Amino acid sequence: EQQRAYEARNAAYDAFDGTERRDYGEVLLTGASGYLGAYLLRELLSDPTRRVAALVRGGDDGAARARLDRVLAGYFGAAGGAALIGDPRLTVRAGDLRRDGLGLAPTAHGALAEGVRAVFHCAANVNHFGHYAEFHADNVEATRRLLDLAAARRGDPADFHLISTLSVTGKAPEDGFKLVTEYDAVPETLDDNYYVRSKQEAERLVTAARSDLRNASIHRVGNVVFAAEGGPLQLNLRDNAFFRQLAAFVRLGVVPDDSHVWLCHVDRVARAVALLAGAAGLANETHHVENHRRDTLADFVTSAAGMAGAVRAVGFDTLLDRLERAIGEPDMDGALAQTLEGFGLYSGRSPQMRGRRQELTSERTQGLLGRMGFGWPPVPRAGQADMLRAAADLFSQ
Repeated sequence: EQQRAYEARNAAYDAFDGTERRDYGEVLLTGASGYLGAYLLRELLSDPTRRVAALVRGGDDGAARARLDRVLAGYFGAAGGAALIGDPRLTVRAGDLRRDGLGLAPTAHGALAEGVRAVFHCAANVNHFGHYAEFHADNVEATRRLLDLAAARRGDPADFHLISTLSVTGKAPEDGFKLVTEYDAVPETLDDNYYVRSKQEAERLVTAARSDLRNASIHRVGNVVFAAEGGPLQLNLRDNAFFRQLAAFVRLGVVPDDSHVWLCHVDRVARAVALLAGAAGLANETHHVENHRRDTLADFVTSAAGMAGAVRAVGFDTLLDRLERAIGEPDMDGALAQTLEGFGLYSGRSPQMRGRRQELTSERTQGLLGRMGFGWPPVPRAGQADMLRAAADLFSQ
């Protein structure tokens, strides 16, 4: 019944073809020094008529620019990074999203408020640990300040695009089944995880702002991994939760045979967000930006170059047996702790049961992207091999 209702609501988008585009001549981007943010910056600048103002942490504009320069060179090489940072349509401002006025001089803040046609808010505190006050300041209050900037031009507000996470959809129910679609708001009961909770609160702010802005949209992104086009892995790869769990399985020598992954390549995610945000026929939407192809984690690991025989695909009971043996192996402490935490085994809840009680769907978003010529590629073998090689080193050091 939920699926039928979902498909009925999707029918309202049947006439959408994505040919009419918004004129975002000037945009504000936060988080450009992050993994997805760097690719989104490149994507936004691919329109030769667009100007981009990037807010980057730094003591002054020069320091902020130098910081972004290093990141862009790290992802796109010396020549590619230099072309981006040297683009005359890019302005880099030292900003602080925790401060009123975004840490900008009043004249600079006023110029942004008057000039930008859209705000792309990609910056976020994604740490695994920390005080809730820090997550609230970085992910909630920062969103509030940027929404205020978007609404500053009374009668002609800027559009707002929040880059969120599919994790905001919450935990599976204890009983029954829940289908989570693009039409669903975050759960009434907020998550215990501080990062997820703060992103849920940020989404509530954006949804509420739809009464003041013409377009306040949310782009919930899935599991971001290496670029489909090739290139370096995420610079701060050790902070990536998927990578850490992947490394734990490689270290343990086993991987569950029934776990699935939706690999969202960072360059394709940036492209998808830009396409959805720029489509004139879409406003006040929530999108689920994830790969429509469901791969098994076991196949991703065992089919990679150099992994044959090093990691076995096993059932859940065998995985539990391996974890129990790892308790007595000091060199497995890191991999053991990561798996117990990552799979929620500390609470005694089977991840298999969670998967049977909740399903996230991105059918509508996939359909919209498909009409704009967007598609997800097969697993790029070079990136897969690079990630597995890096994973093999994480817990062995």
